[in-house]
Amino acid sequence: MFTGIIKELGSVEKISKNSALTKIGVKVNAIFEEAGVSDSISVDGVCLTVTDKRHGVLFFDAVKSTTQKSNLKRLKLRDFVNLEPALKIGEKLGGHFVLGHVDVEAKIKRIIKKSNYWQAEINLPSSFKNYIIDNGSISISGISLTVKKVMPRFFTVDIIPFTYENTSLKYKRVGDWVNVEFDYLLKKVSRHT
Repeated sequence: MFTGIIKELGSVEKISKNSALTKIGVKVNAIFEEAGVSDSISVDGVCLTVTDKRHGVLFFDAVKSTTQKSNLKRLKLRDFVNLEPALKIGEKLGGHFVLGHVDVEAKIKRIIKKSNYWQAEINLPSSFKNYIIDNGSISISGISLTVKKVMPRFFTVDIIPFTYENTSLKYKRVGDWVNVEFDYLLKKVSRHT
């Protein structure tokens, strides 16, 4: 389990793909020493297992079903990804409960620079409209954000300068894909109503 509070921005150093498995190597600094083989780490919002570590690079394997549902299939060398180690008992829960189980990848429709923050409009697949509400929590590429407004075909999130500067959002452009995980609690309520 994660909180959506990003600990580090990593750089993709290695990618190898075959029909069943994608191997990803991510250059890290802050989390390298503490990370161990078999640890769970959120990589751009996807819960992956560390399979190896060497020379400042953490290695992960992603199976086909994971890459199909997420933007991991679109990764290129030197792309930046948001990283968060799994929550430890006793740590602060600064964001919201994020499982690292991406529901869907969605395209950025628009990025608007406001006076002192940014607002992103992200396409909303109609099959997920019951899992999102105004002022609800959402994970965008692993970042815990608050939904500002839900429209019929998209939703908006506001991004403060700290989040913008310390996550992959500063590299995103209109038309780029992000991983979306809807709030687990809202999904559970929606399924029982």
